[in-house]
Amino acid sequence: MKPWQSRVIDYALYVLLAVVAVKFVSRKFSGPSEGGRAASFELPIVNRPGEHFRLQDHAGKPVLMEVFASWCGACRRSAPALVESFQRHHRDGVEFVGVSLDSSSDDALRVKSDWSIPYDVALDDGRVAKGYGIEVLPTFVLIGKDGTVRHVSTGATSPAEIDRWLNEL
Repeated sequence: MKPWQSRVIDYALYVLLAVVAVKFVSRKFSGPSEGGRAASFELPIVNRPGEHFRLQDHAGKPVLMEVFASWCGACRRSAPALVESFQRHHRDGVEFVGVSLDSSSDDALRVKSDWSIPYDVALDDGRVAKGYGIEVLPTFVLIGKDGTVRHVSTGATSPAEIDRWLNEL
């Protein structure tokens, strides 16, 4: 390879890295914009066959949603934090729901059991992932009583962060 060809390849790699970095920085997180209206959805609940989680059924209550998948290591690590927060806050009228991006209800139901998730888990058919702009797992979305997106977070979270969100309500 000639020296000028090596430099062209180096420059092309630098440009590619710059484009990737700009794209990464411009998308700060996965999920909907805070302050916007939460998209309505209806999904089957894996632990209650024949029943559905409908966001509109929970109007007037805050809803904390975690979007996850069985194969996601960060999701597994964050599960205890959400379970702990559920135990502290579900009596306060906060609805908790897990939305599984797994391809089968069996996988989602297995995760509910294996991770000791005490709240409902619904199986996404793609509407939540697309409608909420989910790109990173897990993604947490807190929807306020008025139906607006109050907080969005990605990656493993802590009970303290969830408590801070819920205490603001």
